[in-house]
Amino acid sequence: MRAGVLCSEFRDGILLCGYEGTDTMNNQDGERGTIFLVEEDEDVRPNLRRNLRKYGYRVLLAVDEEDALDRVGDGVVPADLVLLDLIGKSTDEVLQIGRRIREHAKYDGHTPLVMLAEKYGADVEGTDVNIGGNDWITYLEDHEQLKQLLARLLSKPASEETA
Repeated sequence: MRAGVLCSEFRDGILLCGYEGTDTMNNQDGERGTIFLVEEDEDVRPNLRRNLRKYGYRVLLAVDEEDALDRVGDGVVPADLVLLDLIGKSTDEVLQIGRRIREHAKYDGHTPLVMLAEKYGADVEGTDVNIGGNDWITYLEDHEQLKQLLARLLSKPASEETA
């Protein structure tokens, strides 16, 4: 069920969706990590940003690829994950743009990139697909799936913290 999802459609089905509705988490201090959100859709942007903050993430925002590259050009934009919605781009184009942003920002290759798909069949709904390294496409069933994927990608197992 996708009730309350605000999405903008574009070619090849890659899309970043924002969710309406409530969430019980009210932590807005960013203690769960920082997400660099590149969101071109001005209707989706405020809802997605608000919900990411409700999930406990600090949100840094860029409105398109150029803005994102400008913001990270000095290499001092601290983010733990890059979330992308670039309208009218193919999956490969969005992936390459995300990788350029990660490189320009001087993030290590382990900084996750997440793209959310809109058009998909019931056979993939509710799945998260690793498309290489720490790059992901998610086929959302509901807002809880995004919340869980972000938590999983941004949590460090005890073995990594002590390594």
